[in-house]
Amino acid sequence: MNSKAYARAGIGIMLAMVAIHGKAQFVPPAGLSGGKPLPGVAVPSDPDAPPLARIPDAALASLFRVDPTYRRGTTGGNVKVVGAFALTETPAAHVTGAWSPGFLPVTLSLSDGRCYVFRAAYQDGTLSNGRLSKTACEGRPETEKPASSPPQDRALRFIGTAWSYDAWADDRQNTTIVTAPYQKAFQPLFTARMKTIAIMAMNGPDWPGGNVTLVGRIDGRLTIVTLDVGF
Repeated sequence: MNSKAYARAGIGIMLAMVAIHGKAQFVPPAGLSGGKPLPGVAVPSDPDAPPLARIPDAALASLFRVDPTYRRGTTGGNVKVVGAFALTETPAAHVTGAWSPGFLPVTLSLSDGRCYVFRAAYQDGTLSNGRLSKTACEGRPETEKPASSPPQDRALRFIGTAWSYDAWADDRQNTTIVTAPYQKAFQPLFTARMKTIAIMAMNGPDWPGGNVTLVGRIDGRLTIVTLDVGF
């Protein structure tokens, strides 16, 4: 085994340990394969949980676009929807925050003081069997500073950072800009036409990509979207 192989193996072991310690979901870039087909949403186990619905990936595909100026060497980036779920909110119980040790599972805090954890199976390149279960409102990470700042002529609002991706809101355009990871300068990777409230992510150990989950509102509906991202 050469030095590069040793390095990749070491990184893989390190990321796996982080994922296990934080109970994050860690899978290959296209998810696991070979399992039996699963429903988009599991049968609810908690009758008090907010209703959850699976949105077809293709229905939201046009809302996510790689920034045309992004380059990594001679190649550009890529972004693809691999899972989208809508959660029904009420005036008394709407989502106020979201966090995760990786890209899944996602803890959702509600305005009535309850918290639910969202889980899904990542199989054959898409998410299925989405489900909510009640959980303690704990484990929320401290707010981190962005890796870089946007140009002064761009009025962007910082949303959050995850696995070196930064999310910025363009409130005038009702869009979210996600920057490329591991960059010292402000470099947009892709844009999402949604009002994002939280970003979560996890990169692969030996390929330039990973999964990013955005929680926010699309056309006023609370939506959890997981993306396969290449940078």
